[in-house]
Amino acid sequence: MNKKRIGLLFGSVNSEHDISVASAASALAHFPHDRYECVPIYISKDGKWNVGDFTPEELETMTFTNCQELALTFNLDKPGFMNLVTQEPVLLDGALLVLHGQMGEGGHVQGLLHCANIPFTGSDVLGSSLCMDKAFTHAVCESNGIKMAQYQTIHNIAELDMAHVNYPCIVKPTREGSSFGVTYVEDEEGLYKACEFAFKYDSKILVEEYIDGVEVGLSILKTKNEFIISDVDQVNVTGAVFDFQEKYHPHATETLRVSTYPKTLRDAIRNQGAIIFDLLDCRHIARLDFFVTKDDQFYLNEVNTMPGFTKNSRYPMMLQNVGVEYTELMAKMVEDIL
Repeated sequence: MNKKRIGLLFGSVNSEHDISVASAASALAHFPHDRYECVPIYISKDGKWNVGDFTPEELETMTFTNCQELALTFNLDKPGFMNLVTQEPVLLDGALLVLHGQMGEGGHVQGLLHCANIPFTGSDVLGSSLCMDKAFTHAVCESNGIKMAQYQTIHNIAELDMAHVNYPCIVKPTREGSSFGVTYVEDEEGLYKACEFAFKYDSKILVEEYIDGVEVGLSILKTKNEFIISDVDQVNVTGAVFDFQEKYHPHATETLRVSTYPKTLRDAIRNQGAIIFDLLDCRHIARLDFFVTKDDQFYLNEVNTMPGFTKNSRYPMMLQNVGVEYTELMAKMVEDIL
């Protein structure tokens, strides 16, 4: 019996291109090759989609040799791509998405795959778009009683309502990940500089109240047959915010696999995480991040529908802690779409 062919989609034109490739290197190394045939599909920084017989080692070193460009086809009877070099079809039964950033997490690729009749893992168009846009995450969650930081959304600096800015505050792009463009601000001069910096990443930015608290998170895996919620982890940072430097330099921060907060508080966060997951129409996977203040109040920070996916990233490690190994995690998602 022929194995189902699963496209492993990674890369992108966005700022998180390199992070996506790193996630894909680990995913390719631990892919359930015994059950499915893996077809790696790389989206390069110039926007081309390429197929190649890549190895995990090549992805780790960003070595993309022997790439052949693809074009997505919209033949619903034969879903997949056309190899533009050989003019041969590259047929797929499904796609495992390991994409970070606006294009891969924001619903763009999800919509294309729908049009091409290729089932895919992860959140659908709506859930991806809602969670990628932090302003809409605020709007939906707060209207349903979920506590988040006070905020304002602006499209240019002239829209800033200075009367409602308290320092310190956080300035961030609305549709960006991995803390790109995020600044901790202590005064008005810094606020203007932070806004200019954030606008380099997005045309819409958030100015948020700074929540003085500890960052914790939980991971969810939901398929047709399972709803698995991890325990709550804890990130102890050395600076004021969990920024890019802290996230991607292993000695800059300490991550506890299980938070030191009491189980009753962790369970309350887990229960709210499950509500938020469904509220934002998430599917398959998500990591939800919260802040816990000194008086044990917790506030949602953001929802990541495609969290870091290396074997040592927080999401796979939290699932491993509840008995779901990395390879089995991918297999469960793929099985759910076929």
